[in-house]
Amino acid sequence: MKILLILLITPIQLFCQQWFPMNQGVTNNNPQGCAVGDIAEYQGKIIIGGYFKKSNATTLNSIAQWNGYQWQSMGKGIWWGDGGSIDSAGTIQFNGLTEYNGKLYASGAMEGAGGSHINDLTHSVLNITKWEGTDWFPLTSPPLPSGVAQSCSALGVYNNNLYLGGGFNHSYDTSGVHVNQGIVKWNDTVFSPIGQLAGDFPPNNFFDVMSFCNYQNKLIAGGFFTSINGSAYGTYSGIAAWDDTQWSSLGVGFNNAVYSLAILDDTLYAAGLFTATRDNLTSLNHIAKWNGTNWLPVGVGLNDSVIKICADTIHHLLYAGGLFTQTGSGQPANHLAVWDGSTWQSLGGGTNSAVCALYIKDSNLYVGGNFTQVGSGISANRIACWGNNPTGVPEYKEENDVSIYPNPTSGVFTISAEANKITQIKITNTIGQQIKTITNIETIDLTNTPKGIYFVEIKTDKGTTNKKIILQ
Repeated sequence: MKILLILLITPIQLFCQQWFPMNQGVTNNNPQGCAVGDIAEYQGKIIIGGYFKKSNATTLNSIAQWNGYQWQSMGKGIWWGDGGSIDSAGTIQFNGLTEYNGKLYASGAMEGAGGSHINDLTHSVLNITKWEGTDWFPLTSPPLPSGVAQSCSALGVYNNNLYLGGGFNHSYDTSGVHVNQGIVKWNDTVFSPIGQLAGDFPPNNFFDVMSFCNYQNKLIAGGFFTSINGSAYGTYSGIAAWDDTQWSSLGVGFNNAVYSLAILDDTLYAAGLFTATRDNLTSLNHIAKWNGTNWLPVGVGLNDSVIKICADTIHHLLYAGGLFTQTGSGQPANHLAVWDGSTWQSLGGGTNSAVCALYIKDSNLYVGGNFTQVGSGISANRIACWGNNPTGVPEYKEENDVSIYPNPTSGVFTISAEANKITQIKITNTIGQQIKTITNIETIDLTNTPKGIYFVEIKTDKGTTNKKIILQ
């Protein structure tokens, strides 16, 4: 028997449909740090780094690549040793991933990477390492590995140079030791100083750079610093711009640290610990946008620290992840929210603990952090994807004898389930909001909703099918 369902529906813009756990995720070796601290793409694969040791039975040691079905190791991974005697791989502070001159660079607090075994001293590194296709190596060959003296929190590429930011005060290369407080430039051979940073945010007066981005032909640095090269504290309050010659301020800055930067529709966004501008005259609630003169609020903001922001330039959306649990107006937003240009909304029900990393690839949002569940109790150990059929991430079972036609359609379409019994149909929009759930066959009218694309989840007595309908 053929079961037909007639739906009258008006769609909205395409982005994501549902949560996809990524195999067994990863284990967290340090509850004080971010289990997944950064996500990047290298040679078409998703790469994650953080405080993790394994995925299921596979040993990863703080860094892994997704092969489409499971997490794979990259050599022996990254480690912190103690004279070569302690295997502490998987417990390092991991902060940055970026591609530079065709190689993948990883940074954090690390003493070694790769080699024939953990604590292989021929693979000693100084808080930064590079992947050369089959193994990890220091920036320069032993016995004088190049790097920085303390943790490297941020990596960025600008004008063909690699920039390092963090809590370090010295850098090392084949030419010697250099004083570089908080930031330094690497040209693939030697380091060059570009400024001495200092900070006065209480209680610790840190000066670390936490994030970089490129904006209007300048390198933007965000972090804990409030002074550069001996300037008065507050001159560069958490944020500054570098044009390859000199530093410039961006307004009065902030009253606390910047953790993350992003560009959306030619607008610079900053997010972090701050709640207002440095002069406390403009309330910002942990996220702000730059209008060329001043820092402005982004709607009502969020109720706690934002650790990471990420721009979807195709669909003109800004994603935020962090410690927050609500929007600034008190609406639920469990560690994950989306800004559509006018309103903050929870995304897919959020997560059950902090989000530390976000990355967009092929219109799918990859989310990493300390969580163990996403959405409405879906198990996802520290890494998951919110999307519409991400490559290699298993979908719910697809029933070949369930179809929607015509597609695209002008407004009315039919679901054919052939001999299967339809038990439930759920329609959601692109940010995961449920539009309607159907338990009986009926005609649905959603003509008052915005245009774009809707997703239709069809449950039958044989499984679940996920479809999208394009209405023109």
